[in-house]
Amino acid sequence: MSFFMDLIILMYGLTASFFTSFVRWLIPVDHKSVSGEVCLITGAGNGIGRLMAIEFAKRRAKVVLWDFDKEGLKETSAMIRELGMDVYTEVCDVSKKDVIKAAAAKVKQEFGEVNILVNNAGIYTSKMLLDLTEHEIENTYKVNVLAHIWIIREFLPSMMERNHGHIVNVASTVGLFASPGMPDYCSSKHAAVGLHNSLFLDLQNAEKYGVKTTLVCPYLIHTGMFNGVHVKYDWILPPIKPQDCADIIINAVLTEQNMVAIPGTMYIAHILSTILPTRALIAGYKFVGADKAISYFKPNRPYQYSNMDPSSGY
Repeated sequence: MSFFMDLIILMYGLTASFFTSFVRWLIPVDHKSVSGEVCLITGAGNGIGRLMAIEFAKRRAKVVLWDFDKEGLKETSAMIRELGMDVYTEVCDVSKKDVIKAAAAKVKQEFGEVNILVNNAGIYTSKMLLDLTEHEIENTYKVNVLAHIWIIREFLPSMMERNHGHIVNVASTVGLFASPGMPDYCSSKHAAVGLHNSLFLDLQNAEKYGVKTTLVCPYLIHTGMFNGVHVKYDWILPPIKPQDCADIIINAVLTEQNMVAIPGTMYIAHILSTILPTRALIAGYKFVGADKAISYFKPNRPYQYSNMDPSSGY
C-alpha cells in the first residue's frame, strides 16, 4: 500500500475518532448492563474497592471480593448481602503469585469465568528512595504491578476466547506524572499505566474488540491509604471523596471508556508535565504545596511506613 493511501486512511481514522468523541460528549452514552456478570474486585475490603463492589452489586452483578483484610471483607460482604445479592469472598494476598493462582482456580470452579476484572489492590509507603528497604520496594511492585499481571493472565485467555470481558486497572495520577516522597509507589503506578496501555494495544492488534479495558488514574482520595496527606491550597486541589471516585469509575466502566483521570483537571496536569520547562514544574509543585504534601502522611495500616519531615521539600 502506498504512503499516500496510508495517509488517507490515517486522516479518515483521526476524523472519525474526533467526531465520535464529540458526539459522545454531546449525547450521553447508554450504560451497558452488568446484570449476571461475574465481577472480581481486588482490594475490596475497604475504600473505593468496597464502594465499587457495592455499586456493581446494585446493578445485579455477581461480585467476587479479594483482600488480605479478613474483617474488611466480612464488612463489605455484609453490606452487599443487605442489598439482597450473593457475594463470594476470598482472603487473598495478591503479593504472592501462588496465592493468586489458587484463588483464581476457586473462582473459576465456583462461578466459571470472570467477565469484569477490577485490579484495585494497592499499597503505599512514604520514604525517600535511599530510606526504603529492599522488602518495601519489592512488596510495592508485587502488589501494584505484578499482581495486575498475574491476575490478568489468569482470566484474560477466557475473555479473548469469548471476545467478551472488561479489565479495569486502577493506577494513579502519579502514574502519569511524578510526585516527591514516593519513588517506589510512583514508579509502580507508571508501570501499571504502561502495562494497561500495552494490553489495550495487544487486544486491538488481536482484533478482540469485545474485551474492553479501562485505566483509572485518580488523584488523592480521602481514604486511610493517604491519611494526613494534603496540599497547601486544598480548595484548588481538594481530596476526592471516595464515593465520588467510585461513581466516576463505575460510569467509566459502564460507558466503556478506555481511560479516566479523576478529577478531569488531571488531564491538564498531565499535559503540562510533558511540555513545561523543569523550573516551571518545580515552581508549580511549590505553589500548590505538592513538594511537601506527602510529608504529612500518617501511617495507619500495618504495611505503611513514613520517615518524611514536613519541614523538608525541594
